[in-house]
Amino acid sequence: MTIRFAWRTFTVAALVMLVFSIWRQSSLAQIATPASPSHVVIPFLANATKPMDLDFEGGECELDTSRDTMTCTFQQVFLTTSPIAPDTCLITTNRYERAFRRDTASRWVSTEGPEGVCGLLDVATLQDDGGVRWTMETRKVVTKKDASSTCQSYDTQPETLSWQNIRRPLPCKFVQPGGLSR
Repeated sequence: MTIRFAWRTFTVAALVMLVFSIWRQSSLAQIATPASPSHVVIPFLANATKPMDLDFEGGECELDTSRDTMTCTFQQVFLTTSPIAPDTCLITTNRYERAFRRDTASRWVSTEGPEGVCGLLDVATLQDDGGVRWTMETRKVVTKKDASSTCQSYDTQPETLSWQNIRRPLPCKFVQPGGLSR
């Protein structure tokens, strides 16, 4: 009986040492091997313009070989309260891609358009403040203000998503899938 107990204790101890050894080697390998210089992760962005909104994004980007252009895939998640059940939040997600060009060492700009009667440009700017600290500002720019009366009154206020203040209180007790719209 004592031999069995001693053997189990030895076996458990050996397994623990083996697991620790593998973990340590993989941890050291991860420290020694930097992330791919062509892959950029923007882990979290929260709506800073409307801090009460539950509007979050994250993205992964690939740099081209010149390192002057990167294509990003963003995933958005929105939580909104339901007017039918105020204690329930509806969760909606959206995925989109966007191409950016390097403006400075830490700033990237993406411009889409112009579109429509007003010649709207959709401009997004990413600011890299190091590590996980990214900020994205999006804004619409009217290029044809005289095309219509709506073009003159179009709201072109920027919206900012930031790495700061990402933790938000929930206004609901329950969560359910929201509707998809196009």
